[in-house]
Amino acid sequence: MPPRNKFNKKEILQACLAIVREQGIAGITARSVAAKLDSSSKVIFGLFENMEALTHAIVIAAEEMFVERVQTALQEEKAFRAVGLAYIQFAAEEPKLFQLIFMNEPERPIRAFSEFLPVKDYSYDKMIASLQEEYGLSKELSERLYQHLFIYSHGIASMTAAGIYRFSAEEITGLLTEVFTAFLKEITGE
Repeated sequence: MPPRNKFNKKEILQACLAIVREQGIAGITARSVAAKLDSSSKVIFGLFENMEALTHAIVIAAEEMFVERVQTALQEEKAFRAVGLAYIQFAAEEPKLFQLIFMNEPERPIRAFSEFLPVKDYSYDKMIASLQEEYGLSKELSERLYQHLFIYSHGIASMTAAGIYRFSAEEITGLLTEVFTAFLKEITGE
């Protein structure tokens, strides 16, 4: 009977997320994870097939953290706005995890931007439904508006995660409100 693992997958992933927060994904090595756990690298390979499988599990764990924030934001009265703010806040509070999830090359090539959001946004359908419900827009206009606002929000979030500039909450709210209003007027012709 093989020896019982000292750590479970969740504990190993928590240690990995701590390393990523400090050093980025490049800091993940069998040796660094073993050191963080004060153990040998055997514990990793007892639960993960290889480093690629571990890295994949780290990305999924980071995405799950992000999705929890989005789910909370979707409960707000103005869900669309709340999710945009949560996205930027995640970049500010978890810059290395944000970079891991949103600033790396995609696993498969994106041929058109319209493909990107449904694949990368974990709440795409809910966001579109929120726009349709809150503003009485068609699905097509909601998708166009969301694409524009995502690009703008991603720019703010990426600048924040990269440490280029840290926007205040007031700046973010003001900028997003201005661009939302402008795009809404443009696409509705009002």
